[in-house]
Amino acid sequence: MAYIQGSPVDGLKQTVTRHLFLMGTVTVVLAGMMIAFSDDPMAELGPIVAITVVCAAIIGFVSFRSNPLALTMLFKKDRFKEAVVEEEAAIAHLETLSDHCYVFNNLTVELFRIDHLVISPWGIFVMGRVRKEGELRVEENLLHAGPALLDSLCTSTWRVCHLLNIVIRKGWSQEVMPVPVIVPHSQYPSRTKAVDGIMLVEAKHLAPFIETGRKETLSEELVDSIAAYILKRYTA
Repeated sequence: MAYIQGSPVDGLKQTVTRHLFLMGTVTVVLAGMMIAFSDDPMAELGPIVAITVVCAAIIGFVSFRSNPLALTMLFKKDRFKEAVVEEEAAIAHLETLSDHCYVFNNLTVELFRIDHLVISPWGIFVMGRVRKEGELRVEENLLHAGPALLDSLCTSTWRVCHLLNIVIRKGWSQEVMPVPVIVPHSQYPSRTKAVDGIMLVEAKHLAPFIETGRKETLSEELVDSIAAYILKRYTA
């Protein structure tokens, strides 16, 4: 059984509460400071409000960018429950990997969100989930779910792969390029196996995809070391 770190709702409520508190605190403090140092607060009320709103919006954007399920949890509770069921199913399948594998869920790496990160003797796998409903299709080498373009999901998945490749090269002097994987929505399995170098793998096939027929390319020591770094650097 693989080592599992994180779940769809681990710390999400605490994180959202903390970020909302931060937004409120920054808004009050910033507005208070500008009013205190203003010669004529009433005359400058418009700019003060505008600057305060922009700063709060930036904090909110960063918060929800790193926690994509947060908005769903706050405003679309039914869809949030469905999303949790989808992710828990994927985690259950990844849990069946061997004891030498590490699975990190809902991980943020330098503002890039990773749904699932697997570090194993067979390589490193960066996984993004399709939350949009609709049949998956490829048009002009771009992945769509129904009418929705999934370019952002594909791009961020590739970026995390390249970022981890740089981290490993600098930290361990080894060239390890993670495998980008997109996990389709369970109701809309993909007929396409790959797009732009990204593999499309259903949740129930994730464990066989990682283990079956692959050569062990990473030593146990390297797997443990990279996993320890991820655990300390991005989950502490």
